[in-house]
Amino acid sequence: MTADTDKTTPDYRATLNLPDTPFPMRGDLPRREPGWVAQWEKDGLYKRLRDARVGKPLFVLHDGPPYANGQIHMGHAVNKVLKDMIVKTRQLMGFDAQYAPGWDCHGLPIENAIEKEFGRKLGRDDMQARSRAYATAQIGQQMVDFKRLGVVGDWEHPYRTMDFANEAGELRAFKRVIERGFVYRGLKPVYWCFDCGSSLAEFEIEYADKKSFTIDVGFKCAEPGKLAAAFKLPRLAKDAFVVIWTTTPWTIPANQALNLNPQLEYSLVDTERGLLLLASALVDKCLERYGLAGTVLATTLGQNLDEIRFRHPFAEVDAGYDRLSPIYLADYATADDGTGIVHSSPAYGVDDFNSCVSHGMKIDEILNPVQGSGVYAPELPLFGGQFIWKAQQAIVDALRDAGRLFATSQITHSYPHCWRHKTPVIYRAAAQWFVRMDEGVGVFTKDKAPATLRQLALEAIDQTSFYPENGKARLRDMIAGRPDWCISRQRSWGVPIPFFLHKDSGELHPRTMDILDQAADIVEKGGIEAWSRVTVEEMLGAADAPNYTKSTDILEVWFDSGSTFFHVLRGTHKGDAEHPGFHSQGPEADLYLEGHDQHRGWFHSSLLIACALYGRAPYKGLLTHGFTVDSQGRKMSKSLKNGVDPTRATSPATTRSSPAWSTRIAASATRCASCSPTRATSTRTRTRCRWATCSRSTAMRWRARRSCRARSCSTSRSTSSTRSSPSCRSTARKTWAPSTSTC
Repeated sequence: MTADTDKTTPDYRATLNLPDTPFPMRGDLPRREPGWVAQWEKDGLYKRLRDARVGKPLFVLHDGPPYANGQIHMGHAVNKVLKDMIVKTRQLMGFDAQYAPGWDCHGLPIENAIEKEFGRKLGRDDMQARSRAYATAQIGQQMVDFKRLGVVGDWEHPYRTMDFANEAGELRAFKRVIERGFVYRGLKPVYWCFDCGSSLAEFEIEYADKKSFTIDVGFKCAEPGKLAAAFKLPRLAKDAFVVIWTTTPWTIPANQALNLNPQLEYSLVDTERGLLLLASALVDKCLERYGLAGTVLATTLGQNLDEIRFRHPFAEVDAGYDRLSPIYLADYATADDGTGIVHSSPAYGVDDFNSCVSHGMKIDEILNPVQGSGVYAPELPLFGGQFIWKAQQAIVDALRDAGRLFATSQITHSYPHCWRHKTPVIYRAAAQWFVRMDEGVGVFTKDKAPATLRQLALEAIDQTSFYPENGKARLRDMIAGRPDWCISRQRSWGVPIPFFLHKDSGELHPRTMDILDQAADIVEKGGIEAWSRVTVEEMLGAADAPNYTKSTDILEVWFDSGSTFFHVLRGTHKGDAEHPGFHSQGPEADLYLEGHDQHRGWFHSSLLIACALYGRAPYKGLLTHGFTVDSQGRKMSKSLKNGVDPTRATSPATTRSSPAWSTRIAASATRCASCSPTRATSTRTRTRCRWATCSRSTAMRWRARRSCRARSCSTSRSTSSTRSSPSCRSTARKTWAPSTSTC
């Protein structure tokens, strides 16, 4: 061993003047980010941000509460990340930008989850207790996932619609809506879901294709002399029938009237099956459909046929149907299709109901054989006990056997469905509580609003900023054409309608407004469960108790979330002198931000309640974003099982796992804000909207730059994949490149 080998190799690193930095050599984001989120929570980052903005101008983004049921999906992630981006941006601009996350906790989906696990025979108290526990667990799970997305907010003090103070605040808002003259009780056809076992609001309806029977049915004339006179004929040589066309055979057993247009011309047609009353413009089409030849004997205007009566098509089959159906004039009967004559079952159609009532039919005379489960009442002749959809074939067969069926076929048409169960719904008359959109009398009106709710809402829309602007027309059209709002539900898990109804007259107790105050105080102390335990005797005393019954209806869930500006921003989260939680003048919130479907949901219900209370909107601006979609452009949904789980994107095992990744998803994997139909976009590819009016490309795209190694090729290529081309080997250098094209 020589002396040279004993010498130590010099450490040249010590001779270099390199900067000293705490930053690691590798980002290692999947493992480091959870630590950052935990540190933010430990340090109280949100409170420190608030303290840094004491006395600064206020910015309030009111959180539209996601439903406390199931794991979050990509739509939740996009929505929360967008809100977080805006709140943080406003914070950096010097605003006191507050964000209190919330949850929607009452309603049918939670009840359904409880019934699936414990059965449908649970008592009200048991259902409420289990539902509260279930919602609490779901909120805890979702909160962890939202925090992991990097969203900064007041997670220590979120709002929940099932918090006692919020339940009580909702009752106080309801009382004020009553005082303003908007609430009334009525028997009206409302959307009814058999799976829910309850009425539905307009917000809870979606349309999908449905196969239905079409039938042409003859009603035999019971007053041939009057019919002959209307057509200026001396007499009728044959039996005469008015023929109707309908896509709802299940409504035939409840028929009580017929509708003709007073300005249309109608013909009396001589055929081998008798004299047929049809709209003149449709005679040829009808005869072709019936396979009959005929001759027009005479014509007359519909107004000359008013009040002529016809027999129910089953009158000669069963005595239970031996009743008369008069002709009522109505503008909604047209010659666009069918026969020009509409059959009227007032319990199962809004137009039918209004027509019959306006012609003097009493509420207690309206036939309503379909029960809440969709089954005909047992006492209904011929079809009692049958489910209406399955009974349709039996009805068609019975009409054919009775000689009253002229034609039948099947069509596929757009039909209302429950947006929870995806099953067809019907209009069904039920005694419900409504918020009135137009002129009318409300119960216990004290401080009547200066205009109708429709007028107030339309004016408020004009004072609201929309992003994008086309949201204004969308919301305006919905408000302009919507019917009265049915706000009562026949369920257990929700804020009660604390009314007591007289057993004989159905009238409210004279102390109803005081009872509302008492109910709010009871709920504030013990929740809706405390009100459920209250007896009639405790509220009304021994003298009145035997004469009244306690309502078991609840307020529909859209009233819960729609009133949060009143009892959350002004109540449970109103802040303090240094950090007020709402604007004291004008709308409480600067911005509501949700998906564009909330024009018929939360934006809609919030607007109606705020206009009922104050005559204005609760927000200064509405910002809408699109849906997350899959590679085929379909909306990601649980039912289609085509969604991406955002929790996988934030797990340590995922290579691209960060709030920044979530931001890129928010920018690139949603529908274009200015056009609803678009293609899905990918973080690795550059795809454009399929529609000619939009040139949107993804906000970010993943590029792999490659250089071909083949000797014969010196081309540098830019591709959308990190994999090698099959024709040559390549290496990839990955870079992020922003796209500048927009709609």
